[in-house]
Amino acid sequence: MSSLHLYTQNIPLTQKAKFWTNYVSALKGNQDLRASSPPPHTTSHPSVLERLPDEYPDLKQQISKLESQLFDRPKRKSHQPLTPVIAEANDRIHSLGYSYYPVHTEIYGTY
Repeated sequence: MSSLHLYTQNIPLTQKAKFWTNYVSALKGNQDLRASSPPPHTTSHPSVLERLPDEYPDLKQQISKLESQLFDRPKRKSHQPLTPVIAEANDRIHSLGYSYYPVHTEIYGTY
């Protein structure tokens, strides 16, 4: 490796970059050095309705309603908080001079 350094020591920067690019490409060969991207994640939920006999139409209807509630619910919008905000607590936390003392520091200590 030191002989390669000596070889590129006195050549201009662009030639040096081209040399090292070609050198690394020659070492690499035809294989790509990047990891392949993972396959897209698809979630499949088999329906219970497929297993129920046709003799139970009322049960099928009820289960269909439950499945639609589980799987067809709209996604949460990013601007909506995960939990509802209590106005009084939010005002108290953002008021001047408020100090927050979490309970978990009494249990686990501080860092």
